[in-house]
Amino acid sequence: MIQLGKSCVGDQVFRVDDLADKESISSTFLVQILNDLRRAGLVQSRRGKMGGYCLAKAPSEITMDTIVRAVEGDVLGIDSDRKGESGERVADIWMEIAEHLETKMASITLQEMISNEGLLEYHI
Repeated sequence: MIQLGKSCVGDQVFRVDDLADKESISSTFLVQILNDLRRAGLVQSRRGKMGGYCLAKAPSEITMDTIVRAVEGDVLGIDSDRKGESGERVADIWMEIAEHLETKMASITLQEMISNEGLLEYHI
């Protein structure tokens, strides 16, 4: 999505093979991801020799949580099994972590990911 946001201006489209090369993933796997993103209304596709993919919305209108949900579904799937002495407490903590993660992802736009505005830098 970042590559599409950086590279697609106006009616320009990005070819799958070019995008796969830039992101070092297989084009077959990328097509699966792009299909999920298309179904979610985040990208558009154009068929034919001059075909490819582009964003369906402005980068400022797309949030990280919508991208992740389109591709992965529920990020922190919570198992409602609250068995055992610690089950209830662990489930409550996991729910709290999920809420914080969702809130943070909803606050980050694709535009911010493209430009790094306001994003924290993490170093390992």
